[in-house]
Amino acid sequence: MVQLRTLNQDGRPQQEALTQGLFWMGYFLFEWLNTGAYMDNFQQSFRQIALNIPLLLIAGYWHLLITVRRFLLAGRMTSFWLSLIGGIIVFGLLRRMTNYTFLYPVYYPDGLQKPLFYWPKVLAESMQLHLVVGLFVAVELVRHALRQQQLSETYRREKLSAEYRLLQSQVQPHFLFNTLNNLISVSIHQPAQMPHLLQRLAGLLSYQLHESHRSEVPITKEVGYLSDYIALEKIRYGDRLDVQTNFDELNSLNQVMIPPMLLLPFVENAFKHGAAQTETACWIQLHLSQRSNRLVFSVENSVPDDVVYPETSGLGLTNLKRRLDILFPGQYELVTLPEDSQFLAVLKFSLT
Repeated sequence: MVQLRTLNQDGRPQQEALTQGLFWMGYFLFEWLNTGAYMDNFQQSFRQIALNIPLLLIAGYWHLLITVRRFLLAGRMTSFWLSLIGGIIVFGLLRRMTNYTFLYPVYYPDGLQKPLFYWPKVLAESMQLHLVVGLFVAVELVRHALRQQQLSETYRREKLSAEYRLLQSQVQPHFLFNTLNNLISVSIHQPAQMPHLLQRLAGLLSYQLHESHRSEVPITKEVGYLSDYIALEKIRYGDRLDVQTNFDELNSLNQVMIPPMLLLPFVENAFKHGAAQTETACWIQLHLSQRSNRLVFSVENSVPDDVVYPETSGLGLTNLKRRLDILFPGQYELVTLPEDSQFLAVLKFSLT
């Protein structure tokens, strides 16, 4: 069943900040412990990393927010390359200047023998910094891709949900149109039946008002709705119409749930293209059963010899097919078999 689901936007900035904070904390601890164990001097390792971490943060967020988000994801490739190359050079120089000024005099005095702008060393410093920055940006890109996928799935579900509600809303006016045609016919040819017909119609409209907006209803209610609709139609056609129903198997299955008004189009079509096309005797047979976890609904009706069943199914079944595609994608079977003097439609779908 398609349901409308929305993402929680309120917690996203906090979640993003938490994830990024964990990344930098994890990097700091790993680098401190790893370097400290290698040098056997955790105090020196701590000072080195504490000195470089601010520049790492600035470089990381520059490339994330400007190089990637503002330029790369926006398709501004010239600006992207300028920002990337410029960042590699500028942040490499800044790291070289920071270490040359504050770190080398205390811990690596031999490093002062090379000039400040010794380019092999500048590039080495830049690569060390940008390996960490690259990992940080890659993690954020993965998070961005997963978030976009989640948003796309949410928008897809919202679109399907809106489309399904529209399709479901079309069932009611389509039903009313057919029923009003019945009222006209009965009022002309069988006026004495009008009170009984209006009583049946009131029950059907009550079902539509209170149940049709739900995502699922007990199958017993849907069967009751179909039975009332059939009884209403039998008033119009009288004794010349023989309707056989086999719903007894599901009368006690209150726990079985199905979408409301899903089976009605089959029944409507049986009357519209069968009984309504002839003034002579006609018949309709309806069978509803459960097979394992699948519901099977079949409707078979007589067709006058001189009437060709339409190739297209009309609004009712077209609407139904789209609803089934949304509700049970790839998990239903719908078969229609036009034959001489009769028409068979069978629907099978998995129960939730």
